[in-house]
Amino acid sequence: MKNKTKNRIVGSVAVILVILGFWWLFSLGDSSEAEAKVISRNGLHWHATLEILIDGKAVEIPASIGLGVVHNPVHTHEADEVIHLEFQGLVIDKNLALKNFFDVWNEKFDSQCVLDKCIGAEAGKMLTMTVNGEPNVEFENYIMKDGDEVIIEYK
Repeated sequence: MKNKTKNRIVGSVAVILVILGFWWLFSLGDSSEAEAKVISRNGLHWHATLEILIDGKAVEIPASIGLGVVHNPVHTHEADEVIHLEFQGLVIDKNLALKNFFDVWNEKFDSQCVLDKCIGAEAGKMLTMTVNGEPNVEFENYIMKDGDEVIIEYK
């Protein structure tokens, strides 16, 4: 009787371990996809410049966006078009999306609008974006990189 009980316990434990093993494997998902989204595991300190032109006139990007009692990792120091990206620890691509800067600034930006200017509101107006001199249609989803020069133009 002792051997029969012992065998049942060992068998039950083995079944539980196999089930847990499968659960663990399937819960990992596609690790290569998750890894591709990691930009840094040790933080970063990058800078990108942003120029916004409305009908050919430059819009001043204020100093101290995102700075205050709590410093946002996406911020400005001066009114000099420089966006500071200063993160500690793990940084994933979504942290560096251009949308984040506009959210911190509490301004609108997507493929249709920049600040209070939206295409369709005025006949014939267009919204374009270039990154490092090349046209870019990612708009708010663009993942900023160190040294980027972003120009958003409503004309």
